[in-house]
Amino acid sequence: MADKLKDLKIKTGVAKRTWKEHLSYKKEYDNEKRKVEKMTSEGRDEYDLKKAQEVLKETESMISHTKSSFLKAWKDFQDVYNAAGNDDTLKQSKEYEEAQKMYDELSKAQEEDRAAQA
Repeated sequence: MADKLKDLKIKTGVAKRTWKEHLSYKKEYDNEKRKVEKMTSEGRDEYDLKKAQEVLKETESMISHTKSSFLKAWKDFQDVYNAAGNDDTLKQSKEYEEAQKMYDELSKAQEEDRAAQA
């Protein structure tokens, strides 16, 4: 049982961390995009603008990378969380309670993210 609790705690933490990382890159992308738009409107040096666009493109690629990392972590977390939900002893643990909160938060956050993209 201790192994299952440890696994649940780890998977919960990984899902939370990868989601935060994904959101961080999305925020950075928005900031970089504004920066490029500002540089363009100001007629900044072509070299500086090109470098800023490269940073924007890199950030964009990290968004898809972190999203796929999160989706893998989310699936792993769901598998462990659902298995723990079938064990009455585990359901009474602090780790399960924390996992349940995180499950609800991440489910809601993903729905909001999908709605914002639509």
